[in-house]
Amino acid sequence: MVLAESIGKYRVGRTIGEGAFAKVRLAVDAETGGCVAVKVIDRSTVLRNNLMYQVKREIGAMRLLNHPNIVKIHEV
Repeated sequence: MVLAESIGKYRVGRTIGEGAFAKVRLAVDAETGGCVAVKVIDRSTVLRNNLMYQVKREIGAMRLLNHPNIVKIHEV
């Protein structure tokens, strides 16, 4: 995997998904070496379209889920 940039402790690579207000990038946790997905939220899109409530609701819902087939939130 080609890693082009860093976001915090994550070395991010290619885009693997895209939604209404964010892109999901494949990344490596520099501390553990583990492969993760990093959701990069487009702040200008969120603010321009008044989506802050939707973003917060999605984060809250994801924090409640605990299942081996659902991605886990590590940090926000």
